[in-house]
Amino acid sequence: MPIPFLIAGAAILAGSYGVKKGLDAKSDFDKAKSLNSEAQDIFNTATSELEAAREKAQRSLNQLGKLKFSTYESKLIPFVEAFSRIKNIDFQDQRLKDEFKLAGLSHNDLRAIERSALEMQDVVTGGVTALGAGGLAGLAAYGGVGALASTAGGTAIAGLSGVAATNATLAWLGGGALSAGGFGMAGGAAVLGGIVAGPVLAVGGMMLASKAEEARHAASTNLSKAKLAAEEMKTAAVATGAIQKRFSEISAVLKKLDKLFEPLLAGLQERVDAGTDYRRYSAADRSGVMMAAALAKTIKNVLEAPLLDKDGVLTAASQSVVIEAQEKFSEMESA
Repeated sequence: MPIPFLIAGAAILAGSYGVKKGLDAKSDFDKAKSLNSEAQDIFNTATSELEAAREKAQRSLNQLGKLKFSTYESKLIPFVEAFSRIKNIDFQDQRLKDEFKLAGLSHNDLRAIERSALEMQDVVTGGVTALGAGGLAGLAAYGGVGALASTAGGTAIAGLSGVAATNATLAWLGGGALSAGGFGMAGGAAVLGGIVAGPVLAVGGMMLASKAEEARHAASTNLSKAKLAAEEMKTAAVATGAIQKRFSEISAVLKKLDKLFEPLLAGLQERVDAGTDYRRYSAADRSGVMMAAALAKTIKNVLEAPLLDKDGVLTAASQSVVIEAQEKFSEMESA
């Protein structure tokens, strides 16, 4: 075969090979682009779902904080003010114990309610706006001022606005601005069971890779990272949903307790205005006083039960007070 034809044939083969490699490179780049786009979509969707769960939990957190504040202000503090005026109360009245199942109600219980109300008195006087978003979050999650102060390391009532920053979960639910001393979203999410490591996806600049095959492999790794992060964020969303549900459960219980307590409080205040010697009260009045006291104890327990522990995990105590309140509802309905 003449030399020129051999050279021409080699040139054709080389050209064909070059075209094939070019097509392969384009295919690899296109695949990398597709994988990266899929990775970004998966990551963005999971992030949006987690953020939606956070916002829902935040709304419930705010509502519960305001409800607790209102319950202290309009129910527990007025109850203590009226009840503390009564003299010669007989907590050993066996008939009332048998009739209203008051065996667990004692003088010490009333003193505990009184202390709780007095601790909140200064906060209530300043108004709900003075408490601030952080204070409301802390009140919702931890309960009374005593718990708040101990959580904040002895912070004075005036400084409660920064309490939420002591718990990463609360900081995350509340927005968690780092400038305000919070942990931000990543820190809060990490507390929610050690999830959401916040992987950095190498999406940008992938197409600038010098080798198309490496770009495709890197994009595959990218997609795996996105899928893993999405699963972790789904777990975080479930944990956040459980927290939001508990906030809502406590709110529902407090609203029902408030409705039941309102006529009892009004009756107690009216009875005390007419006279403060328990020994002179009628059987019906004594029953009303004790029913109000028993329900006040339940309200206090619900208000002060911590919903989250120091690690941001839901507490067993918050579930227990819901059950206790439901039992109290059943007792009052059957009384």
